[in-house]
Amino acid sequence: MLTLRRAFKNIWRRRFRTVLVSLVLALCVAVFVSTIAGVDASEEATAEMLEQYEEIAESTIEQTELSMTAITVQNMRGFMPQSESSDGMSEDVADDISDMDDVAAVVPQVSGGLGEAEEAEGGGGPFGGGRVMSAYRVIGVPLDLDETYSVLPVNIVEGRSLEEDEDYAVLIGEDLTDYFDAGVGDTIKIEGTYFDVVGVYSSGFMRNEVYMSLSSAQEVLDMDGEISSLTVYADSADDVDSVVVEIEETYSDYMVMAMSDMQSQFGGRIQQQQEGIISTIDDNLSSIESTGLGITVVSVIIGVLLIFGLMFYTVRERTKEIGTLKALGFSNRDVLKQFMYEGFYVGLIGGALGLGIAAVSASLFSSLLLNTGDTMGTPVSVTVTMQVMLLGLGLAAVAGALGSLYPAWRASHVSPMEALRNE
Repeated sequence: MLTLRRAFKNIWRRRFRTVLVSLVLALCVAVFVSTIAGVDASEEATAEMLEQYEEIAESTIEQTELSMTAITVQNMRGFMPQSESSDGMSEDVADDISDMDDVAAVVPQVSGGLGEAEEAEGGGGPFGGGRVMSAYRVIGVPLDLDETYSVLPVNIVEGRSLEEDEDYAVLIGEDLTDYFDAGVGDTIKIEGTYFDVVGVYSSGFMRNEVYMSLSSAQEVLDMDGEISSLTVYADSADDVDSVVVEIEETYSDYMVMAMSDMQSQFGGRIQQQQEGIISTIDDNLSSIESTGLGITVVSVIIGVLLIFGLMFYTVRERTKEIGTLKALGFSNRDVLKQFMYEGFYVGLIGGALGLGIAAVSASLFSSLLLNTGDTMGTPVSVTVTMQVMLLGLGLAAVAGALGSLYPAWRASHVSPMEALRNE
């Protein structure tokens, strides 16, 4: 009776250890699978971000190169507060300049402040008095321009941009949605004229501007036949100086300024900023990959040690059984295979449980271990693929085989006489 009770106790204890080891091994496999999936997801998210930043960088370079050929033309009377004459210029000026040699394009613009004005703090300035700020600024531009020379905002957060021949449609900044209490699809009133809001844009600090067609802006600003400024584009950067000289000689009252020096410095700063962002993304990915590699190695080692410990104690407890098997004619190879198979099956069971845990909690594990919940502001979605699942199951099987290798070898070399005598 005592022997039977001891046998049941040993069986229960052995099964309890097997279940416990399988659960811990399952956790290791879940961590391993989640880590691999998290690293893969981070690499994909990083690749997408790098592609986006490369597109932005390329666009910035193109805009900078275009700006190197840009020349602004403005009536100097617009900077003289005491001047009673109009600060606008005739539309004919745009046609005349476009006919000049080495001029690729001319973009006229009408602009003016509207709405309840506020006096800015820290007045003074070159002409004395405070600086008067309007509630918003109307900007009228041609809507039939080639995309290369378009000056419309590109960061549309709602709706769409303006289209050709849309005379009574507007694109408003984010800060003006509250001011007009309107959004996409609504109608707003500007100086007695109604406009349909087709889009809302966000562009840094300039979010209180209303973009519309050139003719509509001339109407609301009472500048019929006039424009506020011109942006002239030379055929190349080498032609800028000659175009500037010709405009100055033809229109001595206008202020003519080439944008090349300022744009060159601005473009350099933007490029440095983007290079810094890309470098940060690369460092972040390298850190995730390094952490993932460390976790993977630790998971493998723990799995192997768990199987080793279980099988080692199993061999010690089953010494008599091993001796009996060998006394019945089982060879060393038969005993070796028996224990190797046991370790292998324990590994598979733990692996299967681990895959089930990983399928449910992969995002949680990867977020906690690798900090992949948010990469540079971009959400990372972790998905366990079939390839990763097979890899995790293979790891568990390998851990079972390696962990049981020495205990199985030791069991196969147990002497039958010594085993039976010790029992």
